[in-house]
Amino acid sequence: MNGLETAIRNALERSDRTNAETRARIYQSARQALESGMRKQGINDPEAVAHQRHRLETLIHAIEQEERAYLDRDVAPVEAPGPVSTETTSDAGPVPDVTPPVVPSSRTAPYLGDDGHVPAPLSEGGERLTASRHDRVTPTAARPDGHPRGEEVDHALEIRAETPMRPRKPRRGLYSRIFVFVILFASLGAGAWWIYSTGMLLSASERDTSVPNPPPRAEAEDFTGSEQTAREPRDPAAEATAEPRTLDSLSGFSDSWIEVFEPKQISAVRPHANALVDVISASDGTALQIVSRSADSDGSVEIAVPSEVLREMAGRASTIALTLQSADEKPVQISVSCDFGRLGDCARHRFTANPEKSDALFRVSFERAMAPGTPGRLLLNGDLGGTGRGVNLYSVRILPGE
Repeated sequence: MNGLETAIRNALERSDRTNAETRARIYQSARQALESGMRKQGINDPEAVAHQRHRLETLIHAIEQEERAYLDRDVAPVEAPGPVSTETTSDAGPVPDVTPPVVPSSRTAPYLGDDGHVPAPLSEGGERLTASRHDRVTPTAARPDGHPRGEEVDHALEIRAETPMRPRKPRRGLYSRIFVFVILFASLGAGAWWIYSTGMLLSASERDTSVPNPPPRAEAEDFTGSEQTAREPRDPAAEATAEPRTLDSLSGFSDSWIEVFEPKQISAVRPHANALVDVISASDGTALQIVSRSADSDGSVEIAVPSEVLREMAGRASTIALTLQSADEKPVQISVSCDFGRLGDCARHRFTANPEKSDALFRVSFERAMAPGTPGRLLLNGDLGGTGRGVNLYSVRILPGE
C-alpha cells in the first residue's frame, strides 16, 4: 500500500486538492489501479481481495480526513479575545470556557464514502449522525493481538500498481542444454578437421606435394671410380667404407651397368608428333639430338628397353642413368618417365641439362617379380618449355638391383 499511498499524495499535490470532485477521481483511480494490479498478479482469493480493498479504503479515508482537516484549519475564523472582567462575586461560581463551534467551509464538498453516499451532517455536539458500520476500522484502531492494523505488513498481498511484477521466464531444460553443447562441440570438431585437412597450419615446403627434383649425383654402389678398379674383385669390407667418388663420363660406369641405348641404335627410338630426332657428331662424340616443340606427351621420344633387361629389374630397386647435354649454350629443362608394361611404371622426373656433358640418375623400384614379355619404354621430353630446344643424348644405362 505504500506505493498507492505515495501515488495518491503525489496526485493530490499536482492537482486542485481543494476540489472534492478532483479528490474523488484520484481515489477512484487508486481503486482501479488496485484491481488491475491484483488481476496481473493472479490474486483471486476472495478474502485476500476483500482485505486489500479494505486496506485501500482505510487509506483513502485517512487521507481524506487529513485533507478536510487541512481545509477546515485554513478557513476557520480567528476571533479576537474579549475583555476579561476583573470583577468577581463571592456567590458566583466559576465561569466555564465556551469554544465556538467550527463552521465548515462552504468550499468543502461532502466526503464520498465507500458506497458513494454522502455522510450525515454533524450534530450540535460534534457527533456525526450516521449508522455505524461494524466493518469500518479507523487507521489507528488496534487489532485483538495488540498491533495496529495500519502497521500490518503483508508482502505476499501488497500491491504496487506502478511497477507490475513481470512473469517469470521458463527455465530451460536439461535436454536443451545438452543439445546446445553437442552442437557446439560438433562445430568445433568440424572446424579443426577442416583446418587439418586443408593444411592451413603447414609451411609452404610441407604443402608442396610435387616430386622433388634432386640434382644428378652418383652413389657409391653405382660405380667404382676407375676402369682399373672395376676389373678387380670387390672387397665387401672396403666397399662398405668407400666414399662416393665423382663420376667420370667416359669410365665412371662399371660392368654391372647394362647399356640399353647408344646413338647408333636409331631404330630403338620413336619420336612423337611434336618431336624430332637426328644423329649428330658433337665434340664429345656421336649423340642423338632430340628436339621437343611441346611440353606434353606429343613432344616426347620413346626409347625402347629390352625385355631381358626388364627381367633383371623385376622385384628389385634399380638405377637408370642418362648421359646428355643441352643442344645449345643454355641450360634446358627435361623430363623422363617410364612405362614397363606389366612390370609397372615410374613417376616423371625433371632434370636440368647443362651445356657440359653430365649424367642424370634416378632410382626405380618394382615389387612384381614377373617381367613382361614385351619391351618397355622410356619417355624423354627434351624441352619442357615447348620452345623447340633440345638435348644431345649419348647413352642410357640401367643398373639392376641385387
